[in-house]
Amino acid sequence: MAHHALTLTSEVNAAIALGQRDLGLETIAGADHCEPGQPLRLMSPSGALVALALADPENDLVRVVTTAEEGHTSLDARLLRARVEHALALRKGFGLARERTAHRVLNGAGDGLPGFAADVYGDFAVLYAYSRGLLALGRTLAELLVETLGLAGVVLKLRGRDAAQGSIKQEIIGAAPAEQMVVVEEGVPYEVHLLSGLNVGLFTDMREHRSLLHRFVAGKSVLNTFSYTGSLSVAAARAGASEVTSVDLAAGVQRWARANFELSQLDPNAHHFPAVDVMAFLKKAGRDGQRFDVIIVDPPTYSAARAAAWSMRKDYPELISRAVALLPSGGLLWLSANARELPPLPQLARDALSKAKRSGQVLAVGGLPPDYPTLPAQPEDRYLQVSLFRVG
Repeated sequence: MAHHALTLTSEVNAAIALGQRDLGLETIAGADHCEPGQPLRLMSPSGALVALALADPENDLVRVVTTAEEGHTSLDARLLRARVEHALALRKGFGLARERTAHRVLNGAGDGLPGFAADVYGDFAVLYAYSRGLLALGRTLAELLVETLGLAGVVLKLRGRDAAQGSIKQEIIGAAPAEQMVVVEEGVPYEVHLLSGLNVGLFTDMREHRSLLHRFVAGKSVLNTFSYTGSLSVAAARAGASEVTSVDLAAGVQRWARANFELSQLDPNAHHFPAVDVMAFLKKAGRDGQRFDVIIVDPPTYSAARAAAWSMRKDYPELISRAVALLPSGGLLWLSANARELPPLPQLARDALSKAKRSGQVLAVGGLPPDYPTLPAQPEDRYLQVSLFRVG
């Protein structure tokens, strides 16, 4: 597809110079008439080439891939190869070799590939394209990942704005992975399903937070809410937690969590896996006087799987309050959030503690690991918050 030229305003030109790579479609005249995936030549008001970009009307964006200073003349395989090689070198510098651990190898604009993200799981990778217009370029990118990383194959998944779990558009480049496979993260085995929906069973953005749980849980009773496939529960049990209770509404993921315990040679029967609604569990535990030494709260941004749909912004404050009520003095509250619009977690925890007439200390605050690079000009891309509190 031929490049289409669009002229920028001086304000948008300045934003690109400052490092912004995801531009609002409405900020560039004529961009709203471009086809999805249309290659664009973005020109300054004086007529000089500023950048090469892709039209992404599905997300109301123009995605800048390279600026004129980098010397690329088209959005081709040579440019994609340079991006992949640079991203791989960055991860190797962190000690994230493919054979050592599951990790993210491409992270959107932070790796010069806005609209794409890729995670490595053993000999395979999952590559996400964030709109249909990016799929054609995604196929080329998948082939380069196979070649450059020596992978057996890549699962290319469409992760559009309206994508949901279940049936999604995906295709295989290279060999197909097994329906179920085991990957190792920092020496810990986990079962993953790379051919399932958008989520494959192991979130790579939580890798370093899982590995740090050992500092806090040895000999303690742990409650893990929204436990999904139990990766945080496994980390806690491996670190010597006396008892782990993993709460998730879906019976299927609870079976998956038990399998992950068995992969680590942990007896799942020594722990608990109630398949119930988290809020209902917390309310009942409060009425029954149950207490846990450590409570992990890692909810999804949104879920319609509950009896009443869960919303992070609407329901998280009450969730924190319910969790605080189950902690003894000196108990630990571990919170996570991946909603960009949510207030800082220490603020939410402060409000919940005040409501419960409890005191607290912030012990740790974290976010994305180093294999999730983002741009200073796009702070909204740093979506993950993780905080640890000691409750008085």
